[in-house]
Amino acid sequence: MSTVIEYNSGSVRIIELNHPNQHNPFSKEHETNVKDALSRANHDGAVRAVVVCGHDGKSFSAGGDFNEVKNLSGGDDVDDWIDRVTDLYVSVLKVDKPTVAAIEGYAIGMGFQFALMFDWRIMSNTAEFRMPELKHGIGCSVGASILGYMFSHNVMKDIIYACEPIGPEKALSLQLVKEVTSPTLLVSRAIEIANMLTEYPVTSFINTKKTISDGVTRVLQDSSTTSKNVHRAAFAARSAQKHFSTILKEKY
Repeated sequence: MSTVIEYNSGSVRIIELNHPNQHNPFSKEHETNVKDALSRANHDGAVRAVVVCGHDGKSFSAGGDFNEVKNLSGGDDVDDWIDRVTDLYVSVLKVDKPTVAAIEGYAIGMGFQFALMFDWRIMSNTAEFRMPELKHGIGCSVGASILGYMFSHNVMKDIIYACEPIGPEKALSLQLVKEVTSPTLLVSRAIEIANMLTEYPVTSFINTKKTISDGVTRVLQDSSTTSKNVHRAAFAARSAQKHFSTILKEKY
């Protein structure tokens, strides 16, 4: 069963994240479905832009699926997981059309990082970002690499070390998003922005975006080995298991 819903609004492809869990955690199946949906949109000549959002008020994504992540041993399985995460992020960067992330609910960890791959981000006034990995015993080297490249060293440290929720006001001040709107207007506004971006001449947009995306892709690839080592150590230490157990008991 697919965990995404796809439909068009004019020439804009809407991809709704619809994992059975309200908070759209990234399981292996969900990652594959999202990557496939992005690829279909990119190769559909009738589609000129892409909007990704949670389905019917669901969170954008609360990050990695703890039902799977809890089983990581700190060995080769960690390397495979980091490769999967990198592939998911790159799948957004490969879309040569305008991409807009419409964020409701939570964008946590992987969900936060996934959102950063989009050309444009807006959030509802009830949504929040979180990067709480360190306080839960999980490495945050991938997030650090992305944030440091896209924003600044100090912004990265503020987010990574504070581990605090980031609401709309702070998200705007840090330029994590370009705009905040109400939940009821979130998707329609994202479609408006997507249509605005399609007004640029296609060739100039595609080539400019490729330059930008190639830079982010290099950051992801360059940090891969370091990230694998960081996560191997973290999962081998089993320091996050208590957090996983607590979250899973709460059916997060």
